[in-house]
Amino acid sequence: MKKNNKNLEEDGQAGKWLSTFNDMVTLLLTFFVLIISMSTPDTAALTKITKSISTAFGLHETTKKTDGLVFTPFVVKMSNKVANVFGKSKTNMTGRINKLAGDIAGLEETSMDVVVIKEGVSVILGEDLLFKSGMAEIEKKKHYVFDNVLGIILRENDYQIRVEGHTDDVPIRTARFSSNWELSIARATNVVKYFISEGVAPERLSAAGYADSKPLLPNVDAHNRGHNRRVEIILTL
Repeated sequence: MKKNNKNLEEDGQAGKWLSTFNDMVTLLLTFFVLIISMSTPDTAALTKITKSISTAFGLHETTKKTDGLVFTPFVVKMSNKVANVFGKSKTNMTGRINKLAGDIAGLEETSMDVVVIKEGVSVILGEDLLFKSGMAEIEKKKHYVFDNVLGIILRENDYQIRVEGHTDDVPIRTARFSSNWELSIARATNVVKYFISEGVAPERLSAAGYADSKPLLPNVDAHNRGHNRRVEIILTL
């Protein structure tokens, strides 16, 4: 009799895992039902939103209502006027850049080089046109160099202007400039200040110094180094 009771107790304990298993299956079923219910779209709300968007873009319903169709893709047509503007903008910009380069190249100052670059137009001014060696102040007697360029800059007032200072690779260490970086930045900044004093809007201007990191020619002799010591005025649309 005792043996039979023991067997019954063991059978009861062995069946306890079924209760835990049933609870887990019930929870999983509840979880998936909840996920499915949340993923069901509110068709009425989405249809209302679609109609509002279509109305905002001036579109009209041209498709028949279909059961289960919540959103009909649409394309907003670009007007011919806008399309023409985008189609011609690159051509117009290239033409304006070429004209600007031609206007500057036609100035009397022969020591000024004008180059059409990817960004726009680069006006290259040699060191001897503006500064004494190792100095950053623009010589007053050299202000005339900018006169004609300023006339074009003020006339074509939608160009952005970046002034870049460049040096050769000969190290400099003075009381004022500890390296060519400081010298190149100071020269560019002084040109920007001069432009502002002559009426160029400050928001059109920026300054950068590159020391000897962007030479025009290899720094192998005095002739090449002379070309590398320069200020570049970059005009971009």
